Amino acid sequence: MQILFTRFPLESHFGGAEVQTLSLMKGLRERGHEVSFLGSCEVLLERTRELGIRNWELGIGSPPVTKWSAISFLWRKRHMQRKLTEGIAQCHAEHGRSMTPFDWAQGDTMIFMLSLSEKLLLTEWAVTQGIKVFWIEHDRVGRWLTANPWLPKLRNLSGLVTTVVVSDLSRDLYLGLGWDPKKTIAIPNGIDTARFARRPSPSPNPSPFRIGCIARLTYDKGIDLLIKAIKDFPNVTLTIVGQGKEEEKIQKLIGQVNEQTSKPENQKRITILSSIDPVKFYQEIDCLVLPSRSHDPFGLVIAEAMAAGVPAIVTDACGIARYLQKEEAIIVAAGSVETLRDAFREVQKKDRFEILARNGPQIAAAKFSLLRMLDSYSALL
Repeated sequence: MQILFTRFPLESHFGGAEVQTLSLMKGLRERGHEVSFLGSCEVLLERTRELGIRNWELGIGSPPVTKWSAISFLWRKRHMQRKLTEGIAQCHAEHGRSMTPFDWAQGDTMIFMLSLSEKLLLTEWAVTQGIKVFWIEHDRVGRWLTANPWLPKLRNLSGLVTTVVVSDLSRDLYLGLGWDPKKTIAIPNGIDTARFARRPSPSPNPSPFRIGCIARLTYDKGIDLLIKAIKDFPNVTLTIVGQGKEEEKIQKLIGQVNEQTSKPENQKRITILSSIDPVKFYQEIDCLVLPSRSHDPFGLVIAEAMAAGVPAIVTDACGIARYLQKEEAIIVAAGSVETLRDAFREVQKKDRFEILARNGPQIAAAKFSLLRMLDSYSALL
């Protein structure tokens, strides 16, 4: 099958959605499909080139996800649509095929659409051409979607496609927006569990107890709650890895906590890094926390930490929490400093720590493996 991935984001970042998209592209190609990419996402363009996946760079303008871009989309959309169809024609021509509906259908061509612009502008055209269309929904459901004036149009078009979300939590949100349950499928994200080897003999009572967090520095990720929660635990250090719009505010909050609680002769209790090798990072921490305060579609770092034998704390706003039991991770209510404090106390209990560390790799392999994810997509195709 020919599978064309498309993505035209407002901003290009390397995060969980990009990791999963690249893993899916690579995995489907290894299973014999002809995979390519068309879009303006700099991260995916760069990484597909590195992987040897055919790609075409195309700029069509901002997606309608802000107040101004949603309004201006009204008069921009015709030009954007023309550029999209011309881009698709170029892709197909370079595959040595014509643009007739018969040739599309005969070629078993599919488009995996990852962003809002092409879903609104290309879906109806693609379906009339005989192309099978899948919408892949990695993004958080927020006001950019729920209050978007183009939501009714998107809802109507969703009846023409299969929508794939990354968790049952996300599926429930889309069903609440009017998506057809028969055409909305949840396929949990997957990781290469072999990449995250089990840590040798994790200690249940390290001092200091090292907590880690990998997340974008944005309000929805709840990093400020995590910093406030850790303040009253003198034996705990925190390392945050991430970048984002809230970085200045978070740095200020970290400075305040460090000034109040760090001893001059010791390193600062809370540090922040822009990036790090995740495999190495999981070997250096005792617990990973994902404190998201609002809808987080999956929470890939939790699966990675579990695969590495690192106990995990995750809020119920994260999609991955729906797939975990009490003996597999500590799940807390979102948006609460106190529930995070309770979780810090719980994870430092010897028996609880050992159970989570021991069960993590097995659970990650059983529930969140890349093989399992690819098998689900293969069955869908």
